[in-house]
Amino acid sequence: MMSVLETYGKELVALLVPIFTWVFNVFFKAKAKLQVAQPHQFTFLVQQPLINSEGKQVSPAQTVRTNSFIIRNAGRDSATKLELVFNWKPMCINLWPIRHYEEHIEPDRRYVLIFDSLAPGEALGVEVLTVNEDLPNLVTVRSVQCMAQNINMYPQPVISSTVRRAATVLMALGLAAAVYLGIILLQFLVLRTPLGH
Repeated sequence: MMSVLETYGKELVALLVPIFTWVFNVFFKAKAKLQVAQPHQFTFLVQQPLINSEGKQVSPAQTVRTNSFIIRNAGRDSATKLELVFNWKPMCINLWPIRHYEEHIEPDRRYVLIFDSLAPGEALGVEVLTVNEDLPNLVTVRSVQCMAQNINMYPQPVISSTVRRAATVLMALGLAAAVYLGIILLQFLVLRTPLGH
């Protein structure tokens, strides 16, 4: 094995360089990456009777249901023609930040919101509300470039900036050590020089 590496070491390195370049181009290329999360959902029981058009009490209380969604582009490229598809049109919908959008109702009653784009790092909050009705599910979030990935959210403590900086420094040192050891190993395999000389 060592004789093969000694004989063809430079050719193997010359072959691996374009392969690594291709891998970095394909897997680390700037692209859109949509994420959708549901941080909050709640049902309020409102102690106010529901009265029909004839003046008769239908129910002693009413329910108000709310649901929140956050759509975020975590990628490094813009997501174009962003579509949000609900099972049906909700009674009330609120977007934050306020943006221009188009809406369509499909023949099967699906409710579609279309946004021109979502920039890298940009987030869009969507709040839906209904009174005495079920909330529609958010069926699909997609763009021309990709489908959104569902992200579970849960409360967690905020880590201090000092701890984050220390972790960043330690990770950078570990990466530098790995690169250095890789270069030393490559030098030993290709040039057959003793380690560290």
